[in-house]
Amino acid sequence: MKDPPRPLAATQRRSAFGVVIVAAAYAAATGLAQLEALVPAWRFDSPVQFNANFAVAVGFAWATFQLWVHAADRVERRRWCAALLVMTLLATIQASDWLVDTSVIRNDWLDVLLWLAATRLLYGIVRHPRERPWARSAWHLGLVFQAAFIVFDLANGPLFKSIVAGGEAVASISEWTELLAIESYVMALVLRTVGPPAPTAASFGLAVGSRARWLFDAARLFRKASYPPVRAAFYPGVRAVLIVITSLWLALTVGRRLHGAKIASGWVQLRDLLVLGLRDGFDPLSYYYQELYRATGPAEAGFYLTRHETKNGLLYALNRMRSQPYAASEMADKLLFADCCKRAGIAVPAILLCGGARGIEWRAPHQMLDRDLCVKPRHGRGARGVTVYQRIAPQRFRDAAGAEIDLEQLIRRLEERGRRKAWILQPRLFNHAAIADLASSSLVAVRVITCLDEAGEPVTTHGVLRILGRLEPTWPFDDELGAPIDLATGRLGDLASDRLDRCAERWSHHPVTGRAVAGRVLAGWPAVRQLAEAAHRLFDHRTLIGWDVALTPEGPLLLEGNNSLDVMFPQRVYRQGFGRGPLGPLLQHHLDLLGRLRGLE
Repeated sequence: MKDPPRPLAATQRRSAFGVVIVAAAYAAATGLAQLEALVPAWRFDSPVQFNANFAVAVGFAWATFQLWVHAADRVERRRWCAALLVMTLLATIQASDWLVDTSVIRNDWLDVLLWLAATRLLYGIVRHPRERPWARSAWHLGLVFQAAFIVFDLANGPLFKSIVAGGEAVASISEWTELLAIESYVMALVLRTVGPPAPTAASFGLAVGSRARWLFDAARLFRKASYPPVRAAFYPGVRAVLIVITSLWLALTVGRRLHGAKIASGWVQLRDLLVLGLRDGFDPLSYYYQELYRATGPAEAGFYLTRHETKNGLLYALNRMRSQPYAASEMADKLLFADCCKRAGIAVPAILLCGGARGIEWRAPHQMLDRDLCVKPRHGRGARGVTVYQRIAPQRFRDAAGAEIDLEQLIRRLEERGRRKAWILQPRLFNHAAIADLASSSLVAVRVITCLDEAGEPVTTHGVLRILGRLEPTWPFDDELGAPIDLATGRLGDLASDRLDRCAERWSHHPVTGRAVAGRVLAGWPAVRQLAEAAHRLFDHRTLIGWDVALTPEGPLLLEGNNSLDVMFPQRVYRQGFGRGPLGPLLQHHLDLLGRLRGLE
């Protein structure tokens, strides 16, 4: 099967529309300014002449910026040097106009030769078959305006003045066509970078991350603004601006604190951020989060998935390729999820009570509540909104604020909470003795990622031991810590933090308790893996799922499934993109299938 062209076709198409709209608005604004001006368009101090000069300055700035961005690419460096030469020729043409208007020189007959040279150089930049067709179209448009300019410029010369009436009008039209030609050529240079690629079927060998980003844009899989949660960030051209701003901020804040023999310099980091972001659509945050600032890092970017494509629609599309027998919210509704698992014989924590606007439903005898308890929001994922009540005496509890209440008061609190948001009440779970020394009061969970293979059978591809610092009130930080799990042996690797400012740090021992982590074999790992795969067989209408499993003294219990899992942390913990691990071939298969379903293969 042949791979698609470079990623971001759809986004770049929208960006190209944005460039064309801005150029058209610029020309229209020039026209309005010229209508209000007291000088004709052919004068060097007219709005037409001023905006032509400004367009040349924009072209200079863009070519210089691209030359710096592509400094490491010999071919691209030569092309952008040629672009700078084109802008120099156009600037010379504009200067000759000023010299003629101020009577320093008598005529500008060399302009025709300079225009022809600039046109030929620009054609050499945009003519490559893989260049973006929008750039070539802009060049063709500029060629039309340039031909018109030459005709009108010659008509305004001394040879034709005797046979052509309205010399001043012809001179003004000549300057107008010159402005539009310059603007079209500058637009061609911009569209060469931001325009959509040519629709060729040639194989470019995209890695799984690059392919995922291409498919997200080409198939228009955007569903909702989740990362970032602002719809305006996905308007044409806005994301490119955000990438530049974010790259500058990250290079100045995170990049400047990184030091080491194999770490790129600050300028190289900024260049990498801009190249990966503007050219490949790679999330700038992932550059530091996945440690791509190291020597071979940028070459690995294509193997990483980012939150941009996964959170905003790709995972939603992947997990809905099969028919959906359950309600769409079976992963987000803890009560529905637990009931489905319980009927299938999959071990999950018991639900003692559940409540909402309609009141409380008792699911266990009264005496089952005389223990440590945990209240969770019924809808949602993760540890947000979780409240723990510690049993301190028969039917008496201490809440998170340290206040003591009895069972009757607790029930009233739950009734009040249910009027605002649905909840479930479960027994508080405790860690297995083998991992109890890695947390003080929180539950240590194991994140297991499973993906269906071509036969529809779930395969475990990643395992991460997760420790949530934000649930530990006595710890000096609220990081989430994670250690990779060897899939065959259950052996743990070094701990990593989810904090960006600690992206370069790893710990072989727990940074708070001091207990050894790396090299420890996770007790019960085979059972954890089997539990996750059994759960995926139950929910086999989903393609890729992240499971949270608790290792308790009674054995592993399935906490929840996440079909919109975070792809950043597992790749960070493993120090490896999904495309380099066992998930890569499975994900390629499903991306191919999704592409065919969307008519892109």
